[in-house]
Amino acid sequence: MKSTYYFLVLLFSVMSIRADILSSLSPYLSSSRNVYDPDVMDPDLDILNPRYAPFSPADSDLGVQQILGAYDGLPPVDFRFDTSINHTNNSPDNTPTRESAAWFWAGQLDINWNPRIAYGWFLDVGLGQGVYRFDDSPESDFENFEGYVGVVKSIPELDDLLFFVRYENQQINAHTFNRDYSANRIRTGFRKSLITTTRHQLSAGVDAAFDINANLDELKRNQYSADVRYTYWFGDKLSSTISWTGSRWDFDQFGREDWNHVVSLEIRWSPSDNFSIFTNIAYTDHESNVDPFSDNFSALQSGLGFGINYSF
Repeated sequence: MKSTYYFLVLLFSVMSIRADILSSLSPYLSSSRNVYDPDVMDPDLDILNPRYAPFSPADSDLGVQQILGAYDGLPPVDFRFDTSINHTNNSPDNTPTRESAAWFWAGQLDINWNPRIAYGWFLDVGLGQGVYRFDDSPESDFENFEGYVGVVKSIPELDDLLFFVRYENQQINAHTFNRDYSANRIRTGFRKSLITTTRHQLSAGVDAAFDINANLDELKRNQYSADVRYTYWFGDKLSSTISWTGSRWDFDQFGREDWNHVVSLEIRWSPSDNFSIFTNIAYTDHESNVDPFSDNFSALQSGLGFGINYSF
C-alpha cells in the first residue's frame, strides 16, 4: 500500500511550496473595502475630486496612493508552468518496507481565474495537471489532475481574512501499480496574511476536506490541515520561503487515522516578471495507526527547476 499513499504524500511535498490563494487574490483585496468601490467611480470626477487608495504596508515608502481612474474589466486568467529535476531518498515502491533513492522529473501546469463577484466575494476556478517521471523506474511514474470551482470571501472587518469553499475533483494515474485513484470532495477553510512588510510576509491557514466519493473505498477519507508560510525577500528578485503543513487523514474504513507533516524550504530568483528559477528541499513524515510497519515512512527530497507565469 505504500505506493498509493506515497503518491498522495509526495503531492503534499511538491505542492506545499506552491503559491496559495492569498497570492492570487492579494492584488484585488482592497476592492472589498467599504472606502473603495470601483463600480461607482467616475474617472472624470476623480480628476477634480481625487480619491485615495486604502492604506497598504508600502505607504511608508511610497506615500499615499491616489486613484486616477476606474477599474474596468475582469482580472486576467493566470497561467503557470513549473518544471524541475528532483531527488528523493525514498521513492514509491511495491515493497512497503524498502527505501530506495531515485531521481525524478516533475512538471506542473496550473490555470487559475479569480474574478470579483460583489461585496468581497470572488469566484475561484482552477485546473492543474502534474506529471512525474522516475529515473530507471517507470512503474513509479504517475500523473495527477485536479480541477476545482468555488467562491472566496474577503472579510475586511477581520483585516481581509479569506474564507473559501470549493468543489474539487482529483484523479491520479498510477501506471504499473494499477492503483489509479479518483475522488470528489468539498474543501473549506480560512487563509490569513499575518505580517506583510516590504521584506517579510507571514501567512497561515486551516482547511477541512470531505470526500464525497472515491473509487478506492479504503482511501475515502476526511482531511483536516493547517499550514504556516514565511517569505523573506532579499531583494526585488530574490526570495526564500519556509513552510510547514500538518494534516490528519480520517479514513472511513478500519478506524484508520494518518498524520502527515511536510516541512519545506524554497529559494526563488525571478529575473523577470514572467520567469523564475528555484531550488527547494522538503521533508515528509507520515504515520498511520493501522499498520505502522508498512504504512509509516519518511522522505527527504530536493529539486532544482524553473517556472513560467503569464496572465492573459
